[in-house]
Amino acid sequence: MTSPPPTIGPADGAVGLDRADKRHGADAHGRGTPAPAGLFDRRLLVVAGKGGVGRTTVACALAVLAARRGKRVLLAQTKSKDRLPQLLGVNRNFSEVQPVRENLWAVNMTPDVALREYGVMVLRSSFLYKQVFERDVVRAFLRAVPGLYDYSMLGKVWYHTTEQVAGRPRYDVVVLDGPATGHALTLLRIPKVIIDTVPEGPLTGPARECWQLLTDPSRCLALPVTLAEDLPVSETLQLATGLRELGLRLGPVIVNRLYPPRFESGLPAVALDELTSSAPAQADPVLGPMLAAARLSRQRARLNEHHVRRLDSLTPPRQLHLPYLFTSEFGPREIDELADRLEGQVETTLVG
Repeated sequence: MTSPPPTIGPADGAVGLDRADKRHGADAHGRGTPAPAGLFDRRLLVVAGKGGVGRTTVACALAVLAARRGKRVLLAQTKSKDRLPQLLGVNRNFSEVQPVRENLWAVNMTPDVALREYGVMVLRSSFLYKQVFERDVVRAFLRAVPGLYDYSMLGKVWYHTTEQVAGRPRYDVVVLDGPATGHALTLLRIPKVIIDTVPEGPLTGPARECWQLLTDPSRCLALPVTLAEDLPVSETLQLATGLRELGLRLGPVIVNRLYPPRFESGLPAVALDELTSSAPAQADPVLGPMLAAARLSRQRARLNEHHVRRLDSLTPPRQLHLPYLFTSEFGPREIDELADRLEGQVETTLVG
């Protein structure tokens, strides 16, 4: 569907880590292998969560970290805002698969392009696709079919997990930056709906393969992303239930934008308590605003801690934590910093 990804050198600022990662013997579909313990030993990681929790930045950080470890990684988005050039520092049109840095490629899938690639895959001919799918009456019919355009994007993701180049997978890991919670569950359910309702034909074979991928814990994990706040955590608990009902294996929950636990103990805590009880200190034009900011930081950290404990109700209660980066804009430097923060946590997180 796409030409073989070119070989490129590390991008400026890329961090190279000399780490040996254990590879598991498997065919293109990963069949016949034991469930791996490493997060990046899966073929597909589905990043999901409520809108506004930082799914895209987390997906980018995961993709960057996997690429550092020598995995060939495709970061795939579903008709998302065009933030990849800013976040990854590469000025390219990501409507098609594009190289980003060493071992990392990215694509922002659109329904029209995904449907065209899916049609060519099914018909095995771009000529037949044009003759069938590009007729006005057929295009009008396809637009009326519920979920077809969404399914074409999920089918494109599945296809990329099966691609082979010179006898090995083109991509070791595909990181799917999916849509928001409700839409994500609908998207992931579509292959099962097709299997159950559509007569055997061109749609059902790929749908069955896609469903087998999604529900195989040795090949696919769902990674919920949340903030340690009331509504995001409540929605994450609902998302976890929905994913399990679909049959997807739940990986660690990634808690984003955590405030640092400052002023909680020792002299900093004593000093803040003493100063906030002092009327002259609070009235001071310089010290007063600093105290207000310190109190707010402590309150937010305590609120975060409360909601992180709510996530312990998940079974098993695995979490990865990312700090709040106090910056007005996100770019490659911030993505690399989040990847650094994930590094040690992923090392110690077993997800088999």
